[in-house]
Amino acid sequence: MKKIMYIVSGVSLALMFLFFGLTAGTRLKIFLTLGITALTVCYHFTIRLVIGNIVGLINFDHRSRWFAERSFEAGLYKKLKVRRWKKYLPTYDEELYSIKSNSLIEIAAETCRSEAVHEICALASLAAMLFAVMFGDFWIFCITSVLGAAFDLAFAVVQRYNRPRLLRAYGRKK
Repeated sequence: MKKIMYIVSGVSLALMFLFFGLTAGTRLKIFLTLGITALTVCYHFTIRLVIGNIVGLINFDHRSRWFAERSFEAGLYKKLKVRRWKKYLPTYDEELYSIKSNSLIEIAAETCRSEAVHEICALASLAAMLFAVMFGDFWIFCITSVLGAAFDLAFAVVQRYNRPRLLRAYGRKK
């Protein structure tokens, strides 16, 4: 998944410059539309890579209050049927969640890091609405921003869903 994200980020960046260049040279609106689309894709992929790489440098403690399971969460996850759909979400780096090469506590810490990345990315997705100031079409940027944030929050929900289970398994193993 990591390689795909870098490729999409790079290709969309190149397409953005190409289409904005064609817009300036031809004044055709289709190139402006394609340039804005490439810009939006580039932003959403690049910001996730940047945030992931920066937050990846931080060590997280699964005992932190921020990462503690709240009393309402188990019921919420049951209503959202997280157990059914979580397996369909891609994993950025499967080795980080491997029980063969990591302890349950290390994996729990990784769920904290991943949750933080996706929560920050959700906020960054909403910030993309600021492109509407430059290009107009607020509703297009609003819709893509909200969908991007919702996508990231789904990953954060899975991390919060999995962490208590990992910690219970660790307690039983001890």
